[in-house]
Amino acid sequence: MARGHPRASARRTTTVTAALLMFALSASACEGSGYSYISNPSTKTYFRVPEAWGLFEQNEMMSAGSPAISLESLQSASDLWVVAFDAAPSPDLDHVLATSSRHPTGYALVRPLTEEERDTYSLASLRNEVIPLDRLEEADGRVEAVSEEDIELESGAHGSRLVTKIKVGEEFFTLDQTGLVDSGTHRVYVLVIGCKAACYEANKAVIDQVADSWTIEES
Repeated sequence: MARGHPRASARRTTTVTAALLMFALSASACEGSGYSYISNPSTKTYFRVPEAWGLFEQNEMMSAGSPAISLESLQSASDLWVVAFDAAPSPDLDHVLATSSRHPTGYALVRPLTEEERDTYSLASLRNEVIPLDRLEEADGRVEAVSEEDIELESGAHGSRLVTKIKVGEEFFTLDQTGLVDSGTHRVYVLVIGCKAACYEANKAVIDQVADSWTIEES
């Protein structure tokens, strides 16, 4: 789940360790750690993935185009940050959140909300930030909730870690997204990981480690 300083009423307490922040600030693969630490100091956001996973930076995603996320409308945002990852032996941007993926993939995104969005943005909006889950569920019941964990940080940032299964043909794709919005409804923070349901179960331990490393440093 997202780290920070959770309120006492949060369902789960976590702390930001000094070691993680120090590693995150380096934004590199630390020798012997087995992980690549990715950070964005301007948004005070950090996470880590196994160092064998391929990473795709924002400029690469903008120029090549990512089927998983449309960045065209966000290019003018001064504090947009996005980085994608793929655990496949031959990483490819086209794999990111592809419903046929047999290896964990996903991305981290921090984006500002527009003035128009701020007026109406809600927890339901956050839940549908990556995929329109509510619309899919209402249309034909293709969405199956697996788990949901509420998150509330001391700063007022709040959201959830939501795991869902989405039926694609005769198979299921599992989507694991941790999303938060800050207390002033100015910025959204999302870490999303997904792959075919069998892949998710086989890699659940490492996926949990990645999701648990998602850190928002609070002022």
